[in-house]
Amino acid sequence: MADSQDFPITLKQVALPINDTHVEILLQGFSDKIFIIVTQYGKIGSLIHTTFDVLPSLARDPKAVPTTSSFLLGESSGPQADLYTLYATSITQAVGAMNPHEKRPVLLGIALKPLASMEEKRKVFHPILDAIMANPVW
Repeated sequence: MADSQDFPITLKQVALPINDTHVEILLQGFSDKIFIIVTQYGKIGSLIHTTFDVLPSLARDPKAVPTTSSFLLGESSGPQADLYTLYATSITQAVGAMNPHEKRPVLLGIALKPLASMEEKRKVFHPILDAIMANPVW
């Protein structure tokens, strides 16, 4: 993990092997957005903007605050797009649960290899979410 305290933008970087595949995660905390990149290709395949529908501090359950996601770039329909929306929603809800006063939207750049089974997808999903939550920039 790399952590830059000298740069005015909070920045953290993580690399980890998941199912024998290298995953890069970059997290940046800007004053108006939280920018996260998750890639197995070294580039962004889709870019998703996710906002809180209600401030986490006002939600009944900050862990499940309603969100709205929209694709800015990339394939916005199909199984991989559904999975990417799940990542964007889950990351944003986890940010809200960790910091109920967070208002910034999450901008997620993501490019993951397609997997056939739900079990394979879970084995990738949970370690990625864990790595993001272990390196907050919010």
